[in-house]
Amino acid sequence: MKQSEYGFETALQLFTSGDYEEVLRTVMPHAIAGNSNAQCMISLLYQNGFGVTKDLAEAERWLLLAAKQDNAVAWNNLGTLYAIGGAGLSRGPDVANECYQRAKQLGFDCARPYPPGAAS
Repeated sequence: MKQSEYGFETALQLFTSGDYEEVLRTVMPHAIAGNSNAQCMISLLYQNGFGVTKDLAEAERWLLLAAKQDNAVAWNNLGTLYAIGGAGLSRGPDVANECYQRAKQLGFDCARPYPPGAAS
């Protein structure tokens, strides 16, 4: 499966409609194939227990895979995960700012469209 086949807009529509099981079914193959945006979506499901059992360690695992690919959103979300904290995480609030700084270095700015240069 090609990474380019991942349809973020479709996944987002399913997510916002609350069809989390379909999000998982649709997105998981792309996450396993290494698509960092899909990995961020899977992490979001595990972080919140949407369509899966809530599992912060699993959410962290998917974000770390995406962060290794320099996905700015993954770094930002990892910072938030660490800032909030919880059982099963390998790191804590003490590293959250480092994650946010890495996201910023990669072009993430929550006040602006991502990726940089995208239309708002």
